Amino acid sequence: MLFSSVLSVVALAVSSVNAHGYIKTLVADGKTYKGPVAGSGKIASPIRQISTTSPYKDVNGPGMTCGRDAKPASQIAAVTAGSTIKMTWEDHPGDTWNHDLGPLMTYMTKVPEGQTADKFNPSSAQWFKVAQAGIGSNGKWAQAALMSGAAHSVQIPKNIPSGQYILRHEIIALHLADKRGGVEFYGGCVQLDVKGGTGGGNFLSGVATAKFPGGYSLDDKGIHVNVFNGKLNYVFPGPAIAKFSSSSSSVKAASNVTTTNDEDEDEETTTSASSTTKAKPTGKKSDKSNDRRSMPGWTSRMHKRYLGAVHAPAPAHVASD
Repeated sequence: MLFSSVLSVVALAVSSVNAHGYIKTLVADGKTYKGPVAGSGKIASPIRQISTTSPYKDVNGPGMTCGRDAKPASQIAAVTAGSTIKMTWEDHPGDTWNHDLGPLMTYMTKVPEGQTADKFNPSSAQWFKVAQAGIGSNGKWAQAALMSGAAHSVQIPKNIPSGQYILRHEIIALHLADKRGGVEFYGGCVQLDVKGGTGGGNFLSGVATAKFPGGYSLDDKGIHVNVFNGKLNYVFPGPAIAKFSSSSSSVKAASNVTTTNDEDEDEETTTSASSTTKAKPTGKKSDKSNDRRSMPGWTSRMHKRYLGAVHAPAPAHVASD
């Protein structure tokens, strides 16, 4: 009875929320591009359209590349190397993002010479990581800021060659990740034409890369993890952030874990350059969870209210290069 009562209260609190999403907007070189609504009609955009906002669970499935059933977009957004782009997410038109636990990560891959970003299939591409954001100095996960409609900022590296790229932006929701296979992936891809890059043709020499699918395993420390554990040492999945020949192109490391609090989660968190462990892919999937935390819109505040206090995580582990 108690479980049913709690479940009813939670269901009422989140009944109007779907807790999934897609890239709503991109701002590059001062120009704003609107993203296509998932599963809706096509629009002119550099953001590739996905078929649904539902969470993606198959770590080795094709939806890990750019999102479920992602289709090439008709536009390619011009952006200056070294500049900062901004992206917002929404559940569906008029509804913002609704999860607050887990990292945001951004990768890029260069389109081969002789091809264009609006035609390129990156399913076998080598992706290098350009940014990752975990828990900021405010004690909140990066994705919590998206709940207020805030934009997430990512700097395009300066020391990469000019040319066309696919940028892969990803949210990993960890509210069910204490169970193997409980993790939820939300990814999207943007087609870019980078201008003013200073890197040479061998800019990826010595840089760790990953393929998607294949870059993560369900057993990675940052994929199968209890974020409600009082002594969390969060390890970002995937390769380390790429560091190129000049220090101006690398991202300086910053602390991304501190005391978690229970305030309104509407502040932007800072991008961190914490290194990560390498992944080994696996195809095993778990059964669908009946945990009440799988309900749309479940947040750390709800966890504290109905299941007990969310413990403060310890400082994040940073692997050496």
